[in-house]
Amino acid sequence: MKRLCFGTLMHILYQARNQKVTNDLLCDAIFSSYSQTTNSFDSSLPGHLKSGRNNVPPDVIAAARDTSFEDAERVFENKVVKLIKDSKRESVVRAIKEILREDSNIQDQTVIGYIKGYEKNNIINNSTFSLSALLASVFYFAIIEVKNQECKKAIKEIDKSYVESFDLSDEQIYFESAKAESQIPLHKTLHDPTFERVFEKVSSINIFGLSNPSNVHIYGVDANNCKFKFRALKEYLVDNIGNYVFSRAKTNRLITSKKSYAIGSQALVKFMQAYGASAETVLGEMLLYVFMEQELNAPKIMSKIEINDLGRSIESKSDGVHLLAINDNGQLFHQLVFGASDVHGDLAIAIDRAFDKIIEIESNSDTELKMVENTTHGSIYDSDTTNYMVNLLIPNKASVAKPDMAFGVFLGYTLSLGYTETNNNKYRIAVKEQMKRDISALKPYIEQKIFDNGMSGYNFYFYVVPFNDAPLEKSSIISEMLDGR
Repeated sequence: MKRLCFGTLMHILYQARNQKVTNDLLCDAIFSSYSQTTNSFDSSLPGHLKSGRNNVPPDVIAAARDTSFEDAERVFENKVVKLIKDSKRESVVRAIKEILREDSNIQDQTVIGYIKGYEKNNIINNSTFSLSALLASVFYFAIIEVKNQECKKAIKEIDKSYVESFDLSDEQIYFESAKAESQIPLHKTLHDPTFERVFEKVSSINIFGLSNPSNVHIYGVDANNCKFKFRALKEYLVDNIGNYVFSRAKTNRLITSKKSYAIGSQALVKFMQAYGASAETVLGEMLLYVFMEQELNAPKIMSKIEINDLGRSIESKSDGVHLLAINDNGQLFHQLVFGASDVHGDLAIAIDRAFDKIIEIESNSDTELKMVENTTHGSIYDSDTTNYMVNLLIPNKASVAKPDMAFGVFLGYTLSLGYTETNNNKYRIAVKEQMKRDISALKPYIEQKIFDNGMSGYNFYFYVVPFNDAPLEKSSIISEMLDGR
C-alpha cells in the first residue's frame, strides 16, 4: 500500500522536476517554506528522506508547526512550484490523489494540512486546485502527522515511471488563478481571514462537456442544535459592508482625509437606503460579492449597489461585475465575471431565476460591456488602475483580445433532510451528506440549462449555501444585521 509521506512526495516532485534540479535543491526549497535549510543538517539528509531511511528532523517539524498556511504557500509558489515542469503539473496532482486513494491509514474526512476544505475526500473528488496550496497542505501533513521511516516499504512502491504513468490520464485537472491577482493593479477589496470560520466548504464538482471549465461549490455555515446559525455570517457582512458599498477611490478618500472611522457608519447608511428598495435580493447580492472576491479571487469592478448608482445612464441586469485574471503557463488572460444571485426555497427555481438574469445579461452584452468600459471615465479607481483598465477594456490594437465574458452565480436554498433529526452530531453529518446529494443532483440540471441556452462557450462559477428557511432568512438576516442582532 502506498503512503502519503515526505519520501513519497519527494519522489513525485523529483520525477516531475525541471532539468538540472537536484534532489538536494528540491529538498532545500521545501525546507525553506518553513524558514529552514538543508545546510543545517548532514548532507546525506535529502537522500535519506527520499528513501525513508530518516525521519524529518525535529527542528523542521517544529518550524512547520509555527508557519502559517499563507506563508508556507507563498514559498511553495515562489520556490517549489517553479522547480516542476509545466507539462508535469497535472500528473503531480493526479499522483497525489492516487496516493490518497490507496492510503487507508488516512480517514476520508481527515484534513490534509492546515485548513478545512483540504479533507482527504475533497482532494480526491476535486479537480480544480492551486498547486502551491495543495503542495503546502500535503507536505505539512506528511511532516507533522507521518513518521517517514515507517513508510520505507511504501516508498519503494513509487517506481521511476510513477508520475509519467499519469501523463495520458483522462482525469481532468484544472488550476486556479489564485496568484494572478498580484500581476494586476486591481486588487481585491475583501481580505478577511475569518472567512473560513464562517463558511465551511463541503463539496465541489466540475461541469464537463463545456468548451471552458466551469464548477459548482457548496458551503455550509455553523450548525448547532439541529439548525443552521447565522450570527457569524451577519457579523462578517457588517465587518465588510464598507468594501461592498464603496468604490476603492471612495474608501481611499475617507482614509486619506483621516475619516476611516466613518467608512462603516457611512456604508451602513447607504446600505440601509438601498435595502429599502431591494429587501428580496440584497443578501444574495452581498454573498455573491463575498464569494467572487474571497473564493474565486476575482476583484470587484462594481458591486450591485454601485451599479445601481450608475443606473441613470445605463441599466444593467448584473448583480455585480468582477475581474478574473487567469495565469495559463505564464500567459495572463482576463474574464469579466458578471454576477447573478438568487435565494429561494427550491434550488431548481433559484437556478431558473439566476439563469433568467444570465440570459438577459448575455442578450444585452454590448450594454453590459459598455457599462464596464464607462467605469474608466469615472473616479472609482486610482490613476494607475484606471490606465490599466483602459488598456484592458479598450485596447489600442485590434489584435489585442478584450476580456471574455463569464458568469459568477450565488444560490441560496432551503435544505431538507426529509426527516426530523434531533441528535446534534448526527444532524451535522446528515446535512453535509444532504448538501453533497443536492449538489450532485444540481449538476445535470445546470448543464442542461447551459446547453439549452447555447452558452457552452462561457465559464460559470457557482457558489451555493443552504438555509433553514431561505425565503424567510434572506430578509431576516439583513434586518437583524442592520439592527445589530
